Amino acid sequence: MRMILGVALAIALMTVGSASAQIVNMNTVTCNDFIGFKRESAFAIIMWLDSYYQDEDDPPIIDFEKIRKKAARLTVYCNQNPTHSLTTGAERIMAGK
Repeated sequence: MRMILGVALAIALMTVGSASAQIVNMNTVTCNDFIGFKRESAFAIIMWLDSYYQDEDDPPIIDFEKIRKKAARLTVYCNQNPTHSLTTGAERIMAGK
């Protein structure tokens, strides 16, 4: 499962290009930071979060519609709570089935 999501993430990151490469420490990212990321970076973070909050024995499936809905909910949460850490919002939203 994580391998498939890792490949999807790698493909997404290749589209970003080396000129805009950046390092994101997920321990320090706030909701405000997340809202300010470029679309490609936000997509990569959403894919990472989706993989991170998967159960070990979940099937290796990427459900883009489900991820899109979670991303929309996380964006709403972050707009309402810009000073919260991104992982605080993600725990509530991405871990939900």
